[in-house]
Amino acid sequence: MKTEQSTVETLRNGIFQSHTSVLVAYADTYFGRRLFSQLYQDSNADKEGKSYKLFACTWEKDGAQVLVEERVAAALLTGAELDAAETDAADTDFAQALDSLSGAQEASLAPPPVATTVFANDPGTDSLRVFWRGDTMAMLHAILQADCIVMEMRQAQDVFDMMHALSTKEHLKRKRIIVVSSLLTWYATPPIQMDPMDENGGKSNTEGDFAEKEEEDDELDEEEVEEEPRPPDQREVDAILGQFDFIEGEDNDNDNINDENGNETEYNVELFTEDQYNRRIPHAKYYNWREAERVVAAWNSEERNIQTCVVFSGLQYGEGEDALQPFFSQAWNREKRGLPIYGDGTQLVPTVHIRDLVTFTKRLIETEEPPALPYVFATDSGTVSWQRMVNAMNHAFGGEKTFHVPSQEYALYSNVELFTLNMRVDNQTMQNLMPAAEDWVAQSGFVANISKTAFEYVTAHHLQPIRLVVLGPPLSGKTYLAEALAQRHYHLPTFTMERVLEEFKAYIAALKERLKKFRRHLYETEKKRREEAKKRAFLRFRKKAGDGEGEDEKEDETEATEAGMQSENGARNSSAADEVPGGKKKQRVTVGEKDSSDMEENLVDFTLTEEELQAVEELVEEWFQHNDRATQLRETIASMERVLAMRIRLQPAANAEALGATNPKKRKELAKSKRGNRSGNKKHTTEEEDALNELQENAPFQDKALALMMRWRLSRADCRNQGYVMDGFPETVTQARLVFGDAPLEIPETMEEAAAGGVFASNSNLSVLRTHEVNVAPPSKEPCEEARLPSFVFILDAAENYLLDRLKALSQKLNEPPGNEEKRLARFEDAITVYRKQFLDTDYSLSNFFECARTVAKTLTPGGRGVTVSFLKVDAEPLLSPPPPESQYSVAPPSEVERVICERVGKPRNFGPTPQQQYQEEVRELKLLEEERQKELRAVMEQSEREKNEYIRESEQRSQVESTRQEIEVMDRNSLELRKLPLREYLQHNIVPLLTKGLVEVCKTRPKDPVDFLAEWLMRHNPLDDSCFEL
Repeated sequence: MKTEQSTVETLRNGIFQSHTSVLVAYADTYFGRRLFSQLYQDSNADKEGKSYKLFACTWEKDGAQVLVEERVAAALLTGAELDAAETDAADTDFAQALDSLSGAQEASLAPPPVATTVFANDPGTDSLRVFWRGDTMAMLHAILQADCIVMEMRQAQDVFDMMHALSTKEHLKRKRIIVVSSLLTWYATPPIQMDPMDENGGKSNTEGDFAEKEEEDDELDEEEVEEEPRPPDQREVDAILGQFDFIEGEDNDNDNINDENGNETEYNVELFTEDQYNRRIPHAKYYNWREAERVVAAWNSEERNIQTCVVFSGLQYGEGEDALQPFFSQAWNREKRGLPIYGDGTQLVPTVHIRDLVTFTKRLIETEEPPALPYVFATDSGTVSWQRMVNAMNHAFGGEKTFHVPSQEYALYSNVELFTLNMRVDNQTMQNLMPAAEDWVAQSGFVANISKTAFEYVTAHHLQPIRLVVLGPPLSGKTYLAEALAQRHYHLPTFTMERVLEEFKAYIAALKERLKKFRRHLYETEKKRREEAKKRAFLRFRKKAGDGEGEDEKEDETEATEAGMQSENGARNSSAADEVPGGKKKQRVTVGEKDSSDMEENLVDFTLTEEELQAVEELVEEWFQHNDRATQLRETIASMERVLAMRIRLQPAANAEALGATNPKKRKELAKSKRGNRSGNKKHTTEEEDALNELQENAPFQDKALALMMRWRLSRADCRNQGYVMDGFPETVTQARLVFGDAPLEIPETMEEAAAGGVFASNSNLSVLRTHEVNVAPPSKEPCEEARLPSFVFILDAAENYLLDRLKALSQKLNEPPGNEEKRLARFEDAITVYRKQFLDTDYSLSNFFECARTVAKTLTPGGRGVTVSFLKVDAEPLLSPPPPESQYSVAPPSEVERVICERVGKPRNFGPTPQQQYQEEVRELKLLEEERQKELRAVMEQSEREKNEYIRESEQRSQVESTRQEIEVMDRNSLELRKLPLREYLQHNIVPLLTKGLVEVCKTRPKDPVDFLAEWLMRHNPLDDSCFEL
C-alpha cells in the first residue's frame, strides 16, 4: 500500500512540475486571445518543456462558447483528436490516481457544470476550462487553482475582487500574478524641472540674471524686432502639395525621417524609467487603475508565496489592430476627410506590437525569478510622434489627407487619451527578457514596421485585393461585363488602356496645378508679411512720437522708414538699399505732427514697390527651387512627360519624288526642277516636316510606355487596396510581360532618349505591326510581381458569326449611314485579326502566359501564386445589352456570365457596406417599395377611373336614348293631335249641337231608358235621314 502511494505521489509531483496552470483573463480580448492561443499551442506542441493547464475567462458572455468552438475547429484541423486518442490508454491509470488524490480537495471549489464549459484536449485531464467572468464560482476556482494569473486591466474592480479572493486562503505553492495595465496611468506625470547649469556647475538663475533678462525682454518688446522671412513649415507643404507616388512605386516616405527606423532623434520629452513608478499621475479617467496597480504591487511578498508584476503596455498594434483599427479602416477605404491628427501631432506615443507583448508576458510566466521591480514597461524601441504614425498609415494604404483636431474637440472622439500620450520610457526589463532580435516582431517601432503591420491587418480582416482581367474578341461584351463586375458586385476601379492614358495626363496636370498653387501661396504669404512689417514700423514710430520722447523727429522718421522699407535679399536676408524709394513714399505724410488726424493711417500706402516685389519674387523662387517636396514633384512630372514621349517612330510613305529618284532620266529632270524652284522646295519641305511632326504626335505608344502607364495605375491606392478590373488589356504577350513582370522598367532620362527608343513603322502598316510579334515561351514559368499580377483572368469566347450579328444589331440601333457601317466592319476585321494572332494562331498565347505566371517571393509574401484562367462562352447572351429598368430605384438582374464569374471569384473582400451605403440602400429599397405602391395605387385609380368613365358613358347613352324616346313620343302625340282636328271640328259643328239638345230632352223627360230615348230622339230630329247612318 505504501509503495502504491509513493508511486502515485511521484507521478503527481512530476506532472505538477511539468504542467503550469495559468488563468488568462480575458481570453476573448485583443491581447488575451493571442496570449491564450500562444499558451494553448505550446501545450499541444510535441516538444520538451513546460505545458500549460489553461483557465480561460472571457469578457463577453457568449465569448466562452465562441472560444470553445474555435479550439474544437483548430483541434480538428491539426489532428489533435488523433493524438489524444493515441495517448488515451497510457494516461487512463494515472488520471484515475490523480483524481483519487485531488478529487476531495477540488470538490468544494469546483464550479457548476452548467455555468462552465470544458473542452478537454486530454481525456484524462482537463487541460482547458473556459468560463464567463460573471460565473463567480468558476472564477474563484480558477484563481485559487492557477499557478499563474494573467489579468488584463479593463475594470479595476475585477482586480480588487481577484486580490480579495487570494486573501481568503493560505497558499502553499508559489503563485505569480501579472496584471497588464496601460501607460495611461502615467499620462499626467509632470517632468522633473531641471535648472540650467553654468560652466562652473553652479545655478545661473540669480537675481541679477533675472533682472537682466527682464530688461532685455522689455527692450525686445519695445523695439519689436521684425521676424526674418522663413520658408513654409512642413505642415503647410503637406497641406498644399500633399503626398504623391512614383511611377515605379518606390518607397515614397516624404516625412523628415531622422534615422533609419523612422524614429525621432531630437527629444523634448523626459525619459521615464521603471524605478520612477511612484511619480506616476494617471489620466483623469484612470485613477482607479492606479489604485488597483498599487494593491497588486503591495501583495508581492515571499511570506505569502505571491509574486506580482504590473506591466505598463504601450499602444498595442498589429495582427488586425484594436485601438488603431478605425484609422487603418479609414486609410484602407480612403476616406475623403482623411486621418485625424490630435493637437499639433508632435506627442511621442509609446507603442508595442501585440505579438511582442504576448512574448514578453510569456517570458514573465516562464522566468524562474520575477523582475526586480514590481512595475515594468512593455514598449518597443521606436520613438515616433503621432503625426508620423498617421503619415505612416496613410503611406501604407495610399492615403493623402489629414486634418487637425484641437483639444477643444477631443470629447467628440473616442480613446483620444491613447493618441495624445506624450512620453518616453526605458523598457530595460523587456530588453533583458528578450535580448535576441529573433525574439521580437517589431522591435524598431511602428513606423519602421508599417508594411508588415499593414500586411497583418489585410490578412486578419481578409482584405486581399481582387484583381480581374477580362479579355476576348471585339464586341464580345468585355466593357459591359467589366463595368458590371466593378460597380455592381465588387466595387472596384475598372479601366481600359485609353482611360489609363487619360488619368495619366490628368495626374500630370494636377501635379502642375499643385506646384502653381504652392508658389502662389509662397508669394502671397511673403508679400503680406512684408506689408504688415511696414505697417507695424509706421505705427511703432507714431507711438513713440505720441509719447513725446526727446528724439529728433527726422531721425525717427528715417529709422521707421528704413525699418518698414527694409527688404531681404534672397536667403541671406540682408538689408537691401530700398529705403530710398520707400523713404520718398513715406515722406508724403508727416507722421510727427501733433495735430495729425486719426484717419491719417488710412492715407498711408503700405503696398510694396516694384523693387520690393522683385525681391519677393527672387526669395520665393529660391524657396520654391530648394523645397524638397516641390523638387520631387517636378522630377515626377518630368519623368511622366518622358513616358508620354515614348511613341512609335513613324516614317512617311514614299512619295513620287522618292520613287522617281531611282530612274536616271527622271533624276536629271528633278535636279533641273529643284534648281529652278528652290524657294518652293523649301516651303514644301517645311510643310512635310510639320505634317510629320503632327503625325508623330498622334503615333501609337510603345509597349514599354503603355506598361509604365499601366504600372502607374496599378500602383495607385485603390488598386493596391481593393484591386481592379482590367478591360481588354494586355493585348500581347510582350505587354503582359512588361506590365506584370517583376523586372523593373527604367524611364528614359531625357526626352531625346524617350523619342528615339521606339521602333520604326510606316503609317500604312500600323494595324499589322503587332500581328507579326513572335511570342517566345519561357522555360518553365513567368516571374511576376505580387502586387500587380491578377488573381483571375476571364477570356470571353464567341463564334465570329455571333460577333457579326452583334455588329449589325449595333449598327441598326445607332442608325448609322452605310459609310460608317463599312468603316466599323473594317475596324472589326482588323481587331479580330489581332485577336486571332495572339490567342489562336500562335504556339504561346496570352492565356498560356497567365497559366505560366507565378509571383516572386518577397519579404511578406511567399510567392508562387498563380492565376486562375477561365474561358467563358457568350454566344447565348443577347446581341444588345438589356435596356435599363423602368424605375431608377430597381436593379437589373445579373446575366448568366456575371453569375458564373461571381461564383468563381467569391464574395467581395471589404468591410461590407458603409453606414452611408447601408442608408442609401435602405432609402433605395424604401423608394422602390413606395414606387411600386404608387404604381399599384395608380393602377387601381386608373381602373376606377376607367370604370367611372364607362359608367358615365353608359349613363350618357341611356339618358340620350331616353330623351330620344321621349321626343318621339311627343312627336307622335303631336301628330295624333293634328290628325284629330278635322273630326273634332266636324263633331263640334254637326253633332254636338244636336246631341246637346237631345240630352236636354232626356233631362226633361227622364225616361226609363235614357239611351234608347236619346237614340230615338236623334233619329227623329235628324235633319237628314242619311246623316245618322253616316255617323
